[in-house]
Amino acid sequence: MKRLSALISALVLAFTSLTAQINTDRVLAIGRNALYFEDYVLSIQYFNEVIAVKPYLADPYLYRSIAKIYLDDYLGAAQDASACIERNPFLVTAWQVRGIARQNLKEYDGAIEDFEHGLSVQPENKVFLRSLAVSYALKKDYRRADSCFNHFIELFPNEPMAYLNRAQLRIEMGDSIKALSDLDKVIELDKGNAYAFGMRSMILAQNERYAEALDDMDHAIRLDPEQSAFYNNRAMIRYNLNDLRGAMSDYDQALELKPDEVLSLYNRGILCAQIGDRNRAISDFTRVLEQEPDNTFASYNRALLRDEVGDLRGAVDDYQKVFDQHPNFFPALYARAEDLKKLGRAKEADQDFKQAFLVEQRVMKEREQRNQRRKQMEAEGVQNPDSVLMAENTMQDDELNDEERTRKEGDNNIRKFNRIMTASLDGNESRYNNATRGRIQDQRFTVEMQPMFILSYYEKSDGVRQNIYFEKTLSDFNRAGLLSRRLKVVCQEPMLDETQVQAHFASIDNYSRIIAQGGTIISYFGRSLDFMLVQDYQSAIEDLNQVLYRKDNFILAYFNRAVIRFRQIEVNEHSGATSASTNNQQVIDEDLRNSAIRQNSGTTIRLNQNSALSSQDQLRRQAEQMQRQRRVECEMCLRDLDKVIELSPTFVYAYFNRAYISSKLSNFDTAIEDLNKCIELYPNFAEAYYNRGLILLRQGRSKQGIQDLSKAGELGLVQAYSVLKRATAE
Repeated sequence: MKRLSALISALVLAFTSLTAQINTDRVLAIGRNALYFEDYVLSIQYFNEVIAVKPYLADPYLYRSIAKIYLDDYLGAAQDASACIERNPFLVTAWQVRGIARQNLKEYDGAIEDFEHGLSVQPENKVFLRSLAVSYALKKDYRRADSCFNHFIELFPNEPMAYLNRAQLRIEMGDSIKALSDLDKVIELDKGNAYAFGMRSMILAQNERYAEALDDMDHAIRLDPEQSAFYNNRAMIRYNLNDLRGAMSDYDQALELKPDEVLSLYNRGILCAQIGDRNRAISDFTRVLEQEPDNTFASYNRALLRDEVGDLRGAVDDYQKVFDQHPNFFPALYARAEDLKKLGRAKEADQDFKQAFLVEQRVMKEREQRNQRRKQMEAEGVQNPDSVLMAENTMQDDELNDEERTRKEGDNNIRKFNRIMTASLDGNESRYNNATRGRIQDQRFTVEMQPMFILSYYEKSDGVRQNIYFEKTLSDFNRAGLLSRRLKVVCQEPMLDETQVQAHFASIDNYSRIIAQGGTIISYFGRSLDFMLVQDYQSAIEDLNQVLYRKDNFILAYFNRAVIRFRQIEVNEHSGATSASTNNQQVIDEDLRNSAIRQNSGTTIRLNQNSALSSQDQLRRQAEQMQRQRRVECEMCLRDLDKVIELSPTFVYAYFNRAYISSKLSNFDTAIEDLNKCIELYPNFAEAYYNRGLILLRQGRSKQGIQDLSKAGELGLVQAYSVLKRATAE
């Protein structure tokens, strides 16, 4: 990393013809590019360079804190956000980021202060409203959390996530009736929300409404067939409906999705034991113990099964582990004594029998004393005496409700060793989370089109299909051997590692020396590719300008310049002023790897201490100005692609990229025309079918859109099936 930083320093110093102000602006912009395109480590190095030169600037600290949030460095993120606030307390986004970091550090009071400060400036900001409610919930201040969610819903009554979060809160509060009501509202507003169906199913199952629970879980799985938890929970429902074959099938499916998931392995082991498949059950419990060596439930179940198959020595070892952690569980000691006796170790067996008898007598005596105390408390009118006994640590792990067929996750009563385990509704992984980030089938309103194709040396591998189609212009260029590496036209690019980044910085230096001595068109073109790969889009565009100034029919230069220009537009479009309305901000969740902090690329809006950030008129004018500028910049991209098509009418990727830009400008009919041309040129162009399908769905032409998505999936673009399930479910 130090070497990488040194290379970036050399790059910054290379711009000797620019002033220091331009240098820092340029490096900051490059860092923002890297941040937007999720190259977090590289972006931090750029921000470090700006901070080293101008430590008084607030922006680089803000951006660096965002990158650290993505990398789960919450302490570093909080420190950088604080440094930003010290330099400019009017950057409201910094308060948001610091609150998020503090929330993840479990510093809930500090997070609450930050979110309340944000709301004092932007009282209807959805991010601050939701984050404040979540902080109170995590702090276990349920009254205030409920009040915050209620206020959120009053302001935004059609926001499904607010109802979902409040349902999660009410589950924690033990109010399943109100939680069900909230989940009903979520499903009314968003019939494609798989998580809401899954949550509602589990509440219904807890209330033994298994038939209804099964319907909901079936629906959740249709919407999101890749969630192993749904199969696990449906297996539990089927088990309670005595559909053991269906339950086994669900556990198998869950483990196909997550082969080492402990919950699924344990439950399948229990089910295998119950139907007599001992060897498979032993295998599952062994896999559980490989991951959780102290799991005494798995140890005891495996011990019993080892007894049955004649592995007495293995059973003896497992019984010992159980008794060590559950000294009141005398059945394990009796069982070990029996095995020791069979193994001819009579003396040890006799000792175990005696110890087990003494433990049993003590446990029975304590149970009788406990029953007498319970009766006494009931006579005295004590409410819920079992809770009192539990608080006094007099409740033992040998008491059971024999009517229960399952045990909850976290229930450590060893006597429930042979019961299916259910996942908690409010587990740490799902509580208050969006639970949809990165899952295309859950992103009902934000399903993304396949991105533009670009010239690169690298391509993200696809195990299903080959993504590269023949393109004569590119093939001729590669055959000429003008660059040291073969160029590809790719849709998905991988993140570069440190070695690759270093290589491209070295290549930039090498091309710069050649250009200083006169250079060639290929030198500028090659350097533009290197600049692009290290996210320095402005420099890449400048080099492509030089190429086209010298050779105005260079097809590949026009093509890449259009894509790089549009990428820069995307970065700026997702920047937005810090005072922008919440519709221009992306919600940051409690886990907060799903935060995309929006910050103006060129202007910081400063606050008057006695006023709001800016008036609604100012915001509207600023938004209109940004929209006009965006359209002008998009037209420049389209002109480059028009030139590519003029010079090479069969260059299919130019049509595809032009369609992408047109769709972003809401010119859907124009986009469809270009995608039609793509499919005419290449009938198996999966990305073209996929994007056309999404546009058709957006236009309400569902039948045609579904046909296109089906074709895209058939051609190997697996994301299409997820969107199809959502489209057909609605």
